[in-house]
Amino acid sequence: MKRGITKCEWCLTENSNNTTRCVNCGGPVAVLEPWILQCGWCKTSNRRDQVSHCINCGGQLPSIPGSSRQPEPPKRPRHLNTAYKIKVKYTGNASMMIGIIFLVIGIPSFILSMFGIFNGTINFSYILFTLMFPIIGFFLVKRSNKKSNQKLNALQLGIPTRGVIQKVYIDTSQSINKKHPLKIEYEFSTPSRTYHDTVRVWDRVNLKRPSGEHIWVVFNPENLKENNLWPPLA
Repeated sequence: MKRGITKCEWCLTENSNNTTRCVNCGGPVAVLEPWILQCGWCKTSNRRDQVSHCINCGGQLPSIPGSSRQPEPPKRPRHLNTAYKIKVKYTGNASMMIGIIFLVIGIPSFILSMFGIFNGTINFSYILFTLMFPIIGFFLVKRSNKKSNQKLNALQLGIPTRGVIQKVYIDTSQSINKKHPLKIEYEFSTPSRTYHDTVRVWDRVNLKRPSGEHIWVVFNPENLKENNLWPPLA
């Protein structure tokens, strides 16, 4: 979108922000107020009233809260930036990172504790204690990898369908640096039934998204848990 220019919603003619009526059809021109939204792909802040794609990564930006639904998602398979995939699977995945740390610390500690068998100084309590870390780490990594793959598969190969936001609220059950994420409850229609799901986001602007706001959801019809909002929210 050009600076100082707004397209008429009726005929798409470009109009100056200084006018309230379209120069072509005479329809009302709504000049948007500044809206700062974070990109769901790279978390860069953008003036959503001026651009539709991120100024940093070029990814499609979420709609302004309360506005109409955006155009349908691109056709499958959709290309995802490598940096975004790494963020979803590793750097932005707290459970995965904790699991990896447990494995890195736990496996060497368990191996060292086993040397007691050869030295004749077996300490079963210590062996069991060190064994806990790699076991916990393994299940954390396995669970996190499954969830991140579900999200990426939905974004790349999911079928688009119409969804509706049910509720947006602060999720006090989690906290990072004394900040709580937002939890968005939404539903979407499938050929078999209506499915309900939730997503956690951090951009506080999403608190302004009203109940009933229309969204796009991409999903796997064979596994409805494999779904995600399109475009993703930060």
